[in-house]
Amino acid sequence: MFGWDCEKKRLECGYKNEYSWWNTGFEQTDEHPVVCVSWNDAVAFCDWLSKKESKTYRLPTEAEWEYACRAGTTTRYYNGDDPEALANVANVADATYKAKVPNAASWGIKASDGYAFTSPVGRFKPNAFGLYDMHGNAIQWCADSFGDNYYEKSGVEDPEGPGFGSCRVCRGSCWDSGIVDARVARRYSWFSPDNGQGNDVGFRVARTQ
Repeated sequence: MFGWDCEKKRLECGYKNEYSWWNTGFEQTDEHPVVCVSWNDAVAFCDWLSKKESKTYRLPTEAEWEYACRAGTTTRYYNGDDPEALANVANVADATYKAKVPNAASWGIKASDGYAFTSPVGRFKPNAFGLYDMHGNAIQWCADSFGDNYYEKSGVEDPEGPGFGSCRVCRGSCWDSGIVDARVARRYSWFSPDNGQGNDVGFRVARTQ
């Protein structure tokens, strides 16, 4: 696995192999989202949690994730189309991040959300479904393999994604995402299931029973 090296003294970012979910390259507590985890790690956690609680947990499908993020909206972000308003609902690349990593934040918003890297979960306003951090903080693994044109042919009710493919889908955005990557519709498609992908990628779980 690897992560972004965001040491303050260097004022730059780059990948380093030494990072993992317990050593992300910046301060984390139990209140922060787990990052530096692979799709395989996330699925294994869901299996463990299912056995522990005698309920069924899994990763959400890509369609479920977008439905949950949009929460009935049709705008660029679930709180509207203004990227500067993201500071109210999301931990994305912003003025705080730019102060830490000035050479890497030209794509961020001008407003400040108060966090350069990950923030504790639930510090920003939730969407209309009461869900926190659907934008920002950590990109999230989905259950699906990636299908470029899958939704042009799939049904509209609960599509589960293609049953084949070497890459898994990630959705959402993270603490170093710009205004384009923070859109609800943004898809990440190049992630292999065994790769930790860095300390801007995590996951959330869905309970089916």
